Amino acid sequence: MSCTLAIYDRETEYANHLMDYIKRKQKKLTVRVFTNPDSLREYSEQNPIQILLINENMPVEEIRQDNIENICILSEDNDSSEKTDYPTIYKFQSAENLMKELFSYYPPLEVQKRSINSLEYTTEIISVFSICEGAGRSVFSFSLAKQYAALKKTLYVNLDIIQVLPEFLGHKADKDLSEFIYFLKQNPTDLISKMNSIILKRNNLDYIEGVSFGPDLHELTADDINLWLREIIRNTDYEAVVFDVGCFFHAMLELFRNTGKLLLLLGENSWEQARYNNFINQLDWAGYEDITEKITAVPLPAEERAKLQSITANNFDLETDRYDLTARFMEI
Repeated sequence: MSCTLAIYDRETEYANHLMDYIKRKQKKLTVRVFTNPDSLREYSEQNPIQILLINENMPVEEIRQDNIENICILSEDNDSSEKTDYPTIYKFQSAENLMKELFSYYPPLEVQKRSINSLEYTTEIISVFSICEGAGRSVFSFSLAKQYAALKKTLYVNLDIIQVLPEFLGHKADKDLSEFIYFLKQNPTDLISKMNSIILKRNNLDYIEGVSFGPDLHELTADDINLWLREIIRNTDYEAVVFDVGCFFHAMLELFRNTGKLLLLLGENSWEQARYNNFINQLDWAGYEDITEKITAVPLPAEERAKLQSITANNFDLETDRYDLTARFMEI
Protein backbone atom coordinates (compact mmCIF):
# COMPACT_ATOMS: atom_id res chain seq x y z
CA MET A 1 0.00 0.00 0.00
CA SER A 2 1.31 3.40 -0.91
CA CYS A 3 1.33 6.20 1.67
CA THR A 4 -1.14 9.01 1.03
CA LEU A 5 -0.99 12.41 2.75
CA ALA A 6 -4.13 14.54 2.40
CA ILE A 7 -4.07 18.31 3.04
CA TYR A 8 -7.48 19.77 3.90
CA ASP A 9 -7.42 23.56 3.90
CA ARG A 10 -9.60 26.18 2.18
CA GLU A 11 -6.55 28.30 1.32
CA THR A 12 -5.91 26.68 -2.03
CA GLU A 13 -2.68 28.51 -2.81
CA TYR A 14 -1.16 27.64 0.56
CA ALA A 15 -2.20 23.99 0.30
CA ASN A 16 -0.86 23.63 -3.24
CA HIS A 17 2.49 25.20 -2.35
CA LEU A 18 2.81 22.84 0.61
CA MET A 19 1.84 19.87 -1.55
CA ASP A 20 4.43 20.78 -4.20
CA TYR A 21 7.18 21.05 -1.58
CA ILE A 22 6.35 17.73 0.07
CA LYS A 23 6.15 15.97 -3.30
CA ARG A 24 9.61 17.24 -4.22
CA LYS A 25 11.08 16.02 -0.95
CA GLN A 26 9.11 12.79 -0.52
CA LYS A 27 8.90 11.24 -3.98
CA LYS A 28 7.36 7.99 -2.74
CA LEU A 29 4.52 9.84 -1.02
CA THR A 30 1.17 10.54 -2.67
CA VAL A 31 -0.06 14.03 -1.71
CA ARG A 32 -3.62 15.24 -2.27
CA VAL A 33 -5.19 18.65 -1.64
CA PHE A 34 -8.85 19.10 -0.64
CA THR A 35 -10.65 22.38 -0.08
CA ASN A 36 -14.15 21.10 0.71
CA PRO A 37 -15.49 18.19 2.77
CA ASP A 38 -17.41 16.58 -0.07
CA SER A 39 -14.36 15.96 -2.25
CA LEU A 40 -12.38 14.65 0.73
CA ARG A 41 -15.24 12.37 1.73
CA GLU A 42 -15.63 11.03 -1.79
CA TYR A 43 -11.91 10.34 -2.12
CA SER A 44 -11.55 8.67 1.30
CA GLU A 45 -14.49 6.35 0.62
CA GLN A 46 -12.50 4.75 -2.19
CA ASN A 47 -8.90 5.29 -1.07
CA PRO A 48 -7.11 4.90 2.26
CA ILE A 49 -5.45 8.02 3.69
CA GLN A 50 -2.52 7.43 6.01
CA ILE A 51 -2.12 11.06 7.18
CA LEU A 52 -4.72 13.85 7.08
CA LEU A 53 -3.32 17.34 7.69
CA ILE A 54 -6.36 19.48 8.47
CA ASN A 55 -6.80 23.20 9.19
CA GLU A 56 -7.95 23.85 12.75
CA ASN A 57 -10.98 25.76 11.42
CA MET A 58 -12.26 22.66 9.65
CA PRO A 59 -14.38 20.56 12.02
CA VAL A 60 -12.79 17.13 12.28
CA GLU A 61 -16.07 15.56 13.34
CA GLU A 62 -17.53 16.26 9.88
CA ILE A 63 -14.94 14.01 8.27
CA ARG A 64 -15.71 10.34 7.91
CA GLN A 65 -12.66 8.71 9.47
CA ASP A 66 -13.20 5.05 8.57
CA ASN A 67 -10.45 5.13 5.95
CA ILE A 68 -8.14 7.69 7.62
CA GLU A 69 -5.37 6.33 9.83
CA ASN A 70 -3.84 9.49 11.34
CA ILE A 71 -4.93 13.13 11.75
CA CYS A 72 -2.78 16.18 12.42
CA ILE A 73 -4.08 19.73 13.03
CA LEU A 74 -2.74 22.79 11.19
CA SER A 75 -2.92 25.65 13.70
CA GLU A 76 -2.84 29.31 12.68
CA ASP A 77 -1.75 30.32 16.17
CA ASN A 78 1.84 29.54 17.09
CA ASP A 79 1.01 29.77 20.77
CA SER A 80 -2.24 27.86 20.65
CA SER A 81 -2.89 26.17 23.95
CA GLU A 82 -6.20 24.60 22.93
CA LYS A 83 -6.08 20.89 23.61
CA THR A 84 -7.07 18.43 20.93
CA ASP A 85 -6.93 14.69 20.55
CA TYR A 86 -4.48 15.07 17.69
CA PRO A 87 -0.94 16.44 17.23
CA THR A 88 -0.91 20.15 16.33
CA ILE A 89 1.54 21.90 13.97
CA TYR A 90 1.94 25.63 13.38
CA LYS A 91 0.75 26.39 9.87
CA PHE A 92 2.83 29.47 9.01
CA GLN A 93 6.32 28.12 9.53
CA SER A 94 8.65 27.09 6.73
CA ALA A 95 7.51 24.08 4.71
CA GLU A 96 10.77 22.36 5.63
CA ASN A 97 10.17 22.70 9.37
CA LEU A 98 6.50 21.82 9.02
CA MET A 99 7.34 18.64 7.16
CA LYS A 100 10.00 17.65 9.70
CA GLU A 101 7.55 18.15 12.55
CA LEU A 102 4.78 16.26 10.77
CA PHE A 103 6.96 13.28 10.01
CA SER A 104 8.28 13.22 13.56
CA TYR A 105 4.74 12.18 14.46
CA TYR A 106 4.09 9.97 11.45
CA PRO A 107 7.23 8.73 9.69
CA PRO A 108 6.13 7.99 6.10
CA LEU A 109 8.56 5.11 5.75
CA GLU A 110 6.87 3.36 8.66
CA VAL A 111 3.62 3.51 6.78
CA GLN A 112 5.18 2.48 3.48
CA LYS A 113 6.82 -0.62 4.88
CA ARG A 114 3.57 -2.54 4.31
CA SER A 115 4.03 -2.17 0.54
CA ILE A 116 3.87 -5.28 -1.63
CA ASN A 117 7.36 -4.42 -2.84
CA SER A 118 8.74 -4.87 0.68
CA LEU A 119 7.64 -8.51 0.81
CA GLU A 120 10.19 -11.18 0.05
CA TYR A 121 8.78 -13.07 -2.92
CA THR A 122 9.82 -14.54 -6.24
CA THR A 123 6.67 -13.77 -8.26
CA GLU A 124 7.40 -11.35 -11.10
CA ILE A 125 4.57 -8.84 -11.63
CA ILE A 126 4.44 -7.37 -15.15
CA SER A 127 1.94 -4.75 -16.33
CA VAL A 128 1.38 -3.81 -19.97
CA PHE A 129 -0.34 -0.49 -20.73
CA SER A 130 -0.94 1.68 -23.76
CA ILE A 131 -1.81 5.35 -24.17
CA CYS A 132 -3.92 4.73 -27.27
CA GLU A 133 -6.67 2.32 -28.25
CA GLY A 134 -6.07 -0.61 -30.54
CA ALA A 135 -5.44 -4.32 -30.69
CA GLY A 136 -1.71 -4.02 -30.12
CA ARG A 137 -1.64 -4.06 -26.32
CA SER A 138 -3.66 -7.24 -25.79
CA VAL A 139 -1.88 -9.15 -28.56
CA PHE A 140 1.48 -8.04 -27.15
CA SER A 141 0.45 -8.91 -23.56
CA PHE A 142 -0.90 -12.35 -24.40
CA SER A 143 2.16 -13.15 -26.50
CA LEU A 144 4.42 -11.98 -23.67
CA ALA A 145 2.54 -14.19 -21.19
CA LYS A 146 2.79 -17.22 -23.50
CA GLN A 147 6.53 -16.75 -23.86
CA TYR A 148 6.93 -16.46 -20.09
CA ALA A 149 4.82 -19.61 -19.72
CA ALA A 150 7.28 -21.53 -21.87
CA LEU A 151 9.87 -20.89 -19.15
CA LYS A 152 7.94 -20.65 -15.86
CA LYS A 153 4.46 -20.95 -14.38
CA THR A 154 2.60 -17.85 -15.60
CA LEU A 155 -0.81 -16.24 -15.19
CA TYR A 156 -2.26 -13.73 -17.69
CA VAL A 157 -4.97 -11.35 -16.39
CA ASN A 158 -7.03 -9.19 -18.74
CA LEU A 159 -7.99 -5.81 -17.22
CA ASP A 160 -9.62 -4.29 -20.29
CA ILE A 161 -13.10 -2.77 -20.31
CA ILE A 162 -13.86 -4.32 -23.72
CA GLN A 163 -13.31 -8.07 -24.12
CA VAL A 164 -12.08 -9.57 -27.40
CA LEU A 165 -10.03 -12.46 -26.03
CA PRO A 166 -12.94 -14.98 -25.89
CA GLU A 167 -13.68 -14.38 -29.58
CA PHE A 168 -10.04 -14.76 -30.58
CA LEU A 169 -9.59 -17.90 -28.48
CA GLY A 170 -12.95 -19.40 -29.45
CA HIS A 171 -14.07 -19.93 -25.85
CA LYS A 172 -16.18 -17.96 -23.36
CA ALA A 173 -15.91 -18.95 -19.69
CA ASP A 174 -18.99 -19.48 -17.53
CA LYS A 175 -17.31 -17.51 -14.73
CA ASP A 176 -15.14 -14.45 -15.26
CA LEU A 177 -13.40 -11.54 -13.60
CA SER A 178 -16.67 -9.71 -12.85
CA GLU A 179 -17.70 -12.49 -10.49
CA PHE A 180 -14.25 -12.55 -8.91
CA ILE A 181 -14.27 -8.77 -8.31
CA TYR A 182 -17.56 -9.07 -6.43
CA PHE A 183 -16.04 -11.84 -4.31
CA LEU A 184 -12.78 -9.92 -3.79
CA LYS A 185 -14.63 -6.94 -2.34
CA GLN A 186 -16.06 -9.15 0.42
CA ASN A 187 -12.50 -9.56 1.77
CA PRO A 188 -12.82 -13.37 1.86
CA THR A 189 -10.41 -15.85 3.39
CA ASP A 190 -10.49 -18.25 0.41
CA LEU A 191 -9.75 -15.73 -2.33
CA ILE A 192 -7.31 -17.91 -4.25
CA SER A 193 -9.80 -20.76 -4.37
CA LYS A 194 -12.27 -18.39 -6.03
CA MET A 195 -9.61 -17.11 -8.42
CA ASN A 196 -8.71 -20.66 -9.40
CA SER A 197 -12.35 -21.29 -10.34
CA ILE A 198 -12.21 -18.64 -13.11
CA ILE A 199 -8.77 -19.53 -14.48
CA LEU A 200 -8.67 -21.03 -17.98
CA LYS A 201 -5.77 -22.86 -19.62
CA ARG A 202 -4.20 -22.47 -23.04
CA ASN A 203 -1.47 -25.10 -23.36
CA ASN A 204 0.95 -24.20 -20.55
CA LEU A 205 -0.50 -20.72 -19.86
CA ASP A 206 -3.13 -19.96 -17.20
CA TYR A 207 -5.32 -16.97 -18.02
CA ILE A 208 -8.26 -14.93 -16.75
CA GLU A 209 -10.19 -13.53 -19.68
CA GLY A 210 -11.67 -10.41 -18.09
CA VAL A 211 -14.98 -8.82 -17.07
CA SER A 212 -18.46 -9.32 -18.53
CA PHE A 213 -19.27 -5.63 -18.02
CA GLY A 214 -16.50 -3.04 -18.43
CA PRO A 215 -17.54 -0.72 -15.54
CA ASP A 216 -17.08 -3.62 -13.12
CA LEU A 217 -13.35 -2.88 -13.24
CA HIS A 218 -13.99 0.53 -11.71
CA GLU A 219 -15.33 -1.16 -8.59
CA LEU A 220 -11.74 -2.09 -7.75
CA THR A 221 -9.92 0.03 -5.16
CA ALA A 222 -6.26 0.29 -4.24
CA ASP A 223 -6.91 -1.94 -1.23
CA ASP A 224 -8.52 -4.57 -3.46
CA ILE A 225 -5.45 -4.61 -5.69
CA ASN A 226 -3.12 -4.95 -2.71
CA LEU A 227 -5.14 -7.81 -1.25
CA TRP A 228 -5.25 -9.62 -4.58
CA LEU A 229 -1.51 -9.26 -5.19
CA ARG A 230 -0.65 -10.38 -1.67
CA GLU A 231 -2.78 -13.49 -2.06
CA ILE A 232 -1.20 -14.34 -5.41
CA ILE A 233 2.30 -13.83 -4.03
CA ARG A 234 1.78 -15.71 -0.78
CA ASN A 235 -0.63 -18.47 -1.73
CA THR A 236 0.09 -19.48 -5.32
CA ASP A 237 3.13 -20.87 -7.09
CA TYR A 238 3.00 -18.48 -10.05
CA GLU A 239 6.44 -17.23 -11.00
CA ALA A 240 5.12 -14.52 -13.33
CA VAL A 241 1.81 -12.65 -13.61
CA VAL A 242 1.12 -10.50 -16.68
CA PHE A 243 -1.60 -7.84 -16.30
CA ASP A 244 -3.03 -6.55 -19.58
CA VAL A 245 -4.28 -3.10 -18.49
CA GLY A 246 -6.87 -1.33 -20.63
CA CYS A 247 -8.06 1.33 -18.18
CA PHE A 248 -6.60 4.11 -16.03
CA PHE A 249 -7.88 4.95 -12.55
CA HIS A 250 -6.68 4.82 -8.92
CA ALA A 251 -6.69 1.03 -8.55
CA MET A 252 -4.56 0.65 -11.69
CA LEU A 253 -2.10 3.21 -10.31
CA GLU A 254 -1.73 0.99 -7.25
CA LEU A 255 -1.10 -1.98 -9.53
CA PHE A 256 1.54 0.02 -11.42
CA ARG A 257 3.18 0.99 -8.14
CA ASN A 258 3.51 -2.63 -7.13
CA THR A 259 4.52 -3.97 -10.51
CA GLY A 260 8.11 -4.96 -11.12
CA LYS A 261 8.03 -4.18 -14.83
CA LEU A 262 5.72 -1.63 -16.51
CA LEU A 263 5.78 -1.88 -20.31
CA LEU A 264 4.10 1.01 -22.13
CA LEU A 265 3.34 0.58 -25.83
CA LEU A 266 4.03 3.78 -27.71
CA GLY A 267 3.55 4.70 -31.36
CA GLU A 268 5.80 7.07 -33.24
CA ASN A 269 3.24 9.61 -34.48
CA SER A 270 3.05 13.05 -32.88
CA TRP A 271 -0.44 12.43 -31.44
CA GLU A 272 0.68 9.42 -29.39
CA GLN A 273 3.85 11.19 -28.32
CA ALA A 274 1.75 14.11 -27.06
CA ARG A 275 -0.56 11.72 -25.16
CA TYR A 276 2.47 10.01 -23.64
CA ASN A 277 3.91 13.35 -22.51
CA ASN A 278 0.58 14.28 -20.93
CA PHE A 279 0.38 10.90 -19.18
CA ILE A 280 3.83 11.44 -17.65
CA ASN A 281 2.90 15.00 -16.65
CA GLN A 282 -0.26 13.73 -14.94
CA LEU A 283 1.71 11.16 -12.96
CA ASP A 284 4.32 13.72 -11.90
CA TRP A 285 1.69 16.31 -10.96
CA ALA A 286 -0.17 13.80 -8.79
CA GLY A 287 2.97 12.58 -7.02
CA TYR A 288 3.39 9.28 -8.86
CA GLU A 289 6.98 9.83 -9.93
CA ASP A 290 7.76 6.33 -8.66
CA ILE A 291 5.55 4.96 -11.46
CA THR A 292 7.27 7.00 -14.17
CA GLU A 293 10.57 5.51 -13.02
CA LYS A 294 9.22 2.00 -13.69
CA ILE A 295 8.10 2.66 -17.27
CA THR A 296 9.86 0.95 -20.15
CA ALA A 297 8.61 2.26 -23.49
CA VAL A 298 7.86 -0.35 -26.15
CA PRO A 299 8.21 1.47 -29.50
CA LEU A 300 5.58 0.51 -32.07
CA PRO A 301 6.56 1.86 -35.50
CA ALA A 302 3.94 1.68 -38.23
CA GLU A 303 5.13 -1.67 -39.58
CA GLU A 304 5.06 -3.24 -36.10
CA ARG A 305 1.56 -1.92 -35.42
CA ALA A 306 0.39 -3.27 -38.78
CA LYS A 307 1.79 -6.68 -37.86
CA LEU A 308 -0.14 -6.70 -34.57
CA GLN A 309 -3.37 -5.56 -36.19
CA SER A 310 -3.11 -8.23 -38.88
CA ILE A 311 -3.48 -11.01 -36.30
CA THR A 312 -6.96 -12.55 -36.45
CA ALA A 313 -8.87 -15.25 -34.58
CA ASN A 314 -7.76 -17.75 -37.24
CA ASN A 315 -4.04 -17.25 -36.62
CA PHE A 316 -4.04 -15.86 -33.06
CA ASP A 317 -2.41 -18.87 -31.35
CA LEU A 318 0.26 -19.30 -34.00
CA GLU A 319 1.19 -15.63 -34.26
CA THR A 320 1.24 -14.94 -30.51
CA ASP A 321 3.48 -17.99 -30.05
CA ARG A 322 6.11 -16.63 -32.38
CA TYR A 323 5.71 -12.85 -32.08
CA ASP A 324 9.32 -11.77 -31.67
CA LEU A 325 8.95 -8.24 -30.24
CA THR A 326 7.86 -9.53 -26.83
CA ALA A 327 11.02 -11.58 -26.39
CA ARG A 328 13.10 -8.40 -26.39
CA PHE A 329 11.34 -7.15 -23.27
CA MET A 330 11.32 -10.30 -21.15
CA GLU A 331 14.65 -9.68 -19.46
CA ILE A 332 14.53 -5.87 -19.12
